[in-house]
Amino acid sequence: MPRGPSPRLRSWWLAAAVLVSLITVTVERCRSDDTAGPPTWTVRTVHDGDTVTCIDPEGRPHKIRLLGIDCPEMAQAHGRESSQALAGKVGNRRVAVVSRGFDQYGRLLGTLWIDGRDINREMVEEGHAWVFGRIAPNPELVAAESAARVGRRGLWRDGNPEEPSRWRSEHPRQP
Repeated sequence: MPRGPSPRLRSWWLAAAVLVSLITVTVERCRSDDTAGPPTWTVRTVHDGDTVTCIDPEGRPHKIRLLGIDCPEMAQAHGRESSQALAGKVGNRRVAVVSRGFDQYGRLLGTLWIDGRDINREMVEEGHAWVFGRIAPNPELVAAESAARVGRRGLWRDGNPEEPSRWRSEHPRQP
């Protein structure tokens, strides 16, 4: 009378089948995530040149501070132009948000992406923002700022624009 495979062989085949199933599911899941891309958020409000409020895919609002850049304040020279430039790029649009934690005010720190374009870098490149972060700033942003300065684009048309951090220290907010 023929017997089936030994218990040891059956265990090996079962383990191999489970492993192949797990690998297949994992590969398919990664493939579908890669194809779909990151989730997109809807920009609800542009507060100024470097701060927006977005609605995430679950419908929750998040205030986002654009990572690595600092734009003139609204009351500062070029502040309104900077804000209008950002609004023109992202206002009421869907953006991908790549976040890097939170700042001291509880805002999400992030880079905004539309159709493969880094909006943070574009703001610097067009002369609407300075590179923010003196300790290990993003080299792409540094190159973009340098090109904007040389090309005298945006705020660099002024002979000596005042950095927002310096402007804020000289014009503290009233309580």
